Amino acid sequence: MEATGSQASDAFRSQTASSSATACRGQQFEFGDFLGQVRQKLLSPDSESYRQRQPSSQTLRIDVKRDHGVSVTNRRSCMSLGHMSVSASFPGITGLRQRFAYRWNQVVLRPGDTSSRDLLDDFEDDEPTISAVRIDTTTPSYSISVPMALVSRPDLGSFMHVLNAWTSTAMKSLAGVAGGVPLMQALQALGNPAGGLGMADLPLKLGGVGSIGGFLEESEKSLATHVGLFSLTSAVMFIGSIRGLNKHSTAREGNYMGMVATALGIISVLASPGFHGAHLRFLLTFLAAGGVGYGVATNVKMEDMPQLVAGFHSFVGLAAVFAGFASYFNPANPYSAMKAIETAVGIAIGSLTFTGSVVAAAKLHELIPGKPIILDNRWLLNGLAVGTSALLSGMFLNPAIFASSGGTAILLANTALWGFLGVNMVIPIGGADMPVVVSLLNAFSGLATSAAGFMLSNDLLTISGALIASSGTLLSDIMCRGINRSMYNVLLGGFGVDSGSASAAAAAPGRTRQDVREVSAVGFVGMLFAAKKVVIVPGYGLAVARCQQKLAEIVALLRKHNVIVHFAIHPVAGRMPGHMNVLLAEADIPYDIVKEMEDINADMSSYDVGIVVGANDIVNPATQDDPTSPIYGMPAIEIWKCKQCVVLKRSMGTGYSGVDNPLFYLENVKMLFGDAKQSMDNIHSCLEDSQDRLAAGSAANFSADQAAGGENAEPETFPEASKVIGVLRERAPGEARVSLAPSAVVKLRRMGFSLLLEAGAGSAAGFQDEDYTKHGGVQVAESAVEVLKQADIVFKVSEPLLNEVQLLQGTQTMVGFWNMYGTQELLDALQQSSASVVNLALVPRVSRAQKLDALTSMANIAGYRAVLDAFNRFPRFSRAGSTAFGSVPPAKVFVIGAGVAGLSAIATAHSLGCKVYANDVRDAAREQVESMGAEFIAVDAQGIAGEGAGGYATVMGEDFTRRQLATYARVVPDMDVIITTAMIPNRAAPELLTAEMIDTMKKGSVIVDLAAQTGGNCVYTEQDKTVVSPNGITVIGETNYPSMMAAQASEMLGSNFTALLEVLGGGSNFGGEHWDDPIVKPAVVAQGGRVVWDPNPPRPPAPAPAPDASGVGGFGGASPTPVPPPEEANEIIKWIQEHKDELAMGVGAATILGLGIAVDIPEAELTHMGYFVLSCLIGHFTVAGVTPALHTPLISVTNAISGIIVVGGMLQLSGPLISARVGCALAAVFLSSVNIVGGFAVTARMLEMFREDTKPKSVQDKTPGSRASSSHA
Repeated sequence: MEATGSQASDAFRSQTASSSATACRGQQFEFGDFLGQVRQKLLSPDSESYRQRQPSSQTLRIDVKRDHGVSVTNRRSCMSLGHMSVSASFPGITGLRQRFAYRWNQVVLRPGDTSSRDLLDDFEDDEPTISAVRIDTTTPSYSISVPMALVSRPDLGSFMHVLNAWTSTAMKSLAGVAGGVPLMQALQALGNPAGGLGMADLPLKLGGVGSIGGFLEESEKSLATHVGLFSLTSAVMFIGSIRGLNKHSTAREGNYMGMVATALGIISVLASPGFHGAHLRFLLTFLAAGGVGYGVATNVKMEDMPQLVAGFHSFVGLAAVFAGFASYFNPANPYSAMKAIETAVGIAIGSLTFTGSVVAAAKLHELIPGKPIILDNRWLLNGLAVGTSALLSGMFLNPAIFASSGGTAILLANTALWGFLGVNMVIPIGGADMPVVVSLLNAFSGLATSAAGFMLSNDLLTISGALIASSGTLLSDIMCRGINRSMYNVLLGGFGVDSGSASAAAAAPGRTRQDVREVSAVGFVGMLFAAKKVVIVPGYGLAVARCQQKLAEIVALLRKHNVIVHFAIHPVAGRMPGHMNVLLAEADIPYDIVKEMEDINADMSSYDVGIVVGANDIVNPATQDDPTSPIYGMPAIEIWKCKQCVVLKRSMGTGYSGVDNPLFYLENVKMLFGDAKQSMDNIHSCLEDSQDRLAAGSAANFSADQAAGGENAEPETFPEASKVIGVLRERAPGEARVSLAPSAVVKLRRMGFSLLLEAGAGSAAGFQDEDYTKHGGVQVAESAVEVLKQADIVFKVSEPLLNEVQLLQGTQTMVGFWNMYGTQELLDALQQSSASVVNLALVPRVSRAQKLDALTSMANIAGYRAVLDAFNRFPRFSRAGSTAFGSVPPAKVFVIGAGVAGLSAIATAHSLGCKVYANDVRDAAREQVESMGAEFIAVDAQGIAGEGAGGYATVMGEDFTRRQLATYARVVPDMDVIITTAMIPNRAAPELLTAEMIDTMKKGSVIVDLAAQTGGNCVYTEQDKTVVSPNGITVIGETNYPSMMAAQASEMLGSNFTALLEVLGGGSNFGGEHWDDPIVKPAVVAQGGRVVWDPNPPRPPAPAPAPDASGVGGFGGASPTPVPPPEEANEIIKWIQEHKDELAMGVGAATILGLGIAVDIPEAELTHMGYFVLSCLIGHFTVAGVTPALHTPLISVTNAISGIIVVGGMLQLSGPLISARVGCALAAVFLSSVNIVGGFAVTARMLEMFREDTKPKSVQDKTPGSRASSSHA
């Protein structure tokens, strides 16, 4: 028979105060009923069990088992509770079983405690402060077997007393083990149980330390030693991580060391005493945040790196705020004035860092205007905020307020005040001063981390924060020196005005575009032909235009023909320290041809051509020879010392300083006006078309023996082909292009490809089969079927035909170029094929993908040909002129849509002498249109934007569309030629020219609809047809203008297709992980038997539109000029600047002396202060050695290191999940984990871009000398 039940008796309590100062209380397990049942039903001669027993089964077995246990501990107490089962049986006979509940309490006594009983009562009456909760799922047990032959019937009563004592003690020992207490210590603490059997008589003895308190104390001491070692190692490795960035060759190792150091810091908390209950919380939060950080780091564009860094700074600041609140909500932290001060200061710095970083990121991303925004009574507001904060902090130091809900309210108010100060600190600073701001915020994030270290008494946070603070401070000083301004002047804000300001005009009265010497792209290329040494000065305009990739290709062409090319980098050329170096590295420019300003200025006169791209103030001669200039004394790159200089600019606008640049008017300087990207495309095309001339110019500069050696050079050897490329003949009506021109064959063979060409594939474009086969490695197939069966990769110009798709195999890849609108039948067919199909028209518009951007290549041709076709049909002159008949006005051309095709049409029409007008729903296009000499026609829709995500046009609302059509109805009647290019990705083209509008146009006018392929913008458009409206307007719906320039278009397409193969790994490493490349993945239409194309891909956020001139509240229009400080204040500031070193030493000494006299600072706080000061010094000397080219990776890696503030959140994770403390701790862990993973990932990504020049040094060394000797001869 088996009996079950539950019993928890408190009839008996025992407590002791042992010599080790430990008080314990446990519930006795009263077994009267259970053991009475054992005696009655198992041992009594009258029981059925007694009669059933055989001689061999005369042994009674007692089992005590703990079913489950939960322990709750802190530094002074331990409580264990759960359930246990006790069973009694004879072999082969059904026994008895009963279940009991238990609770075990222990409190360590300290001097001054009145009695152990009071402490135990307090423990039960009050909720204990929990530092750790542990659930033990093991089921330990004890058992005893007693031969009944040894127990005579008269002794049965005494035996039951012994059995009761043993069972009770076994249960108590198991309860103690659940709380981490060995059996012998549990027995010693509990003392003798009721029933009278002494401990020495029990058959259970185990070893251990002398007491529970001693056991826990020794364990914590041992573990704390290892934890401290981890923290110290982590801090030292952080120093090594920054040290690794001193040079390119060790930068990657430095980043890896930072990762290991951060891991050690986290492990030091995971392994610390009392953290065992929070592992799952931490790991889940860290993994989720890490995924977010890694995703952001791997997808951010390098042009947007300053915004990312500022955003990560804000995460550190907010994490510091949450960590501070979590620490404040921790009831285990007793009040002290020092802790209260540290909490208030730490949260204040974190709040300022957070809001200041958010504003900086918004300014950099143009969500807030980049110009200075100065609030009325700015300094009064700042003073009131600081004064109110001081008052609130004083109230917070009151112990009664600190411990009440009023303390929370004060902290929240103080957080809001310092958040306002962060906004008001950054918002008055202009966009060009952002390098200083980003560096300064880097320092603030370090201070926030150190403040958390003081607040939580954590040396690792104090040390790492100090390193980051010193790094940010030093970089801020470098940036200030780079612009010859003090930190005070930068923080004052309001420096400079916009390029169209009155100050700019006053700086150069009477000077206009007619006063400078202009040069065309062809003329500029002619200058490069004769150059031996070229230096390029990039500015932030290069990043804005995103043309660094095309610039890198130009540099590669020049260096290929032995032209020495160097880049000169100014410290403030980008929007953060070292930003320009990262952009050039992304374009695959070797870092050893990129020189710092101070290294190259001395040799500037030796360069034949200097090129300025997107820079202004940093190349202004007024910095050195005009004492009246606001930027006088600012270090500048002395580009004017070159023999010739070409400046690429949109217009004559000034730089951030608002002063005119005398460089533009010098005798040796020429201006190349226009959009930088468009100009780069034109220069690159001219250079490629004239490579023979460039090579001839290069060869003429070599000595005779070098030339003779070139004649005897052996033919080039190519690697063995790993893949076969098939080139099909195009079968679409009117298609004359071919996917690969003969000029690309050599490059493909170098990449490990051979070619299989369908016979006559290039004949329509003017290329014969022999033009391909003469390069070797090319076979000619008689049919498309043969190509499709044998080729690994198939190239096509247009979309795949359905019968071609059916022939494709799973291992093949087909690459084409087509519009995805209206291709559902093709998509259905692709689902039945397992081949990979790529559409180059879907390549994202990012700088790294420029080489693959076939859409831009073809749109450029389309815009050019559209204008020529229009004037071929237009019955009047395009340009103005005077004849015997009289004067002839220029034709008026209206271009709708200022994308690539639109801009090309504008440039062509302008070159024909037309009066050009243009419109685009995107406000960002205005400046591009005006820079090319056209007049921008704005839609008559005040306050309505037409900007889509990522700068793309978007589907407009009814109100905007109505006003847009009204604007066109007003403009169209005066136009002679209209070019429409308005298309929306993957949608039908919007109808913009109605029948009513066309009826108002002059007879003979021409409309060219470049959107005809997706339905057209004109009501009369018919695809691939030319129609005439009832009133005599010619409407052209041609969809394939590039085919009219088949040879040129094929060259461009072949270059795009070849670039795709480079990204996909070349012949030997084709495909695989390269399919996941972010510039390839969006272009994959089908793969593995399914369509993977996303018709609505995510776009990067669009920049905010330019503010209207009538802005309100400081957020639009011209920025108010800051009120200059009074003369007395200027004198004081001047004196402080002259004596700043002495003042710093005096204030520092007075502060230390005052604190030592007036405040009783705990020894631990002095230790932290020492760590902080020493770490600042070490950080300063470590960061000072970092090469300027790696300043952006330095900021990002210190950003990741600042994520070590995760430790502050981890230390607060224990406790109830639904609580303010744990909620704040989880938020701190999440934000800082995003920083850790994102920071290190983006640093690794940047460092992978930096490469050393692979061109032999001997070639570079010989080139100048050989040219010099040739010139001398």
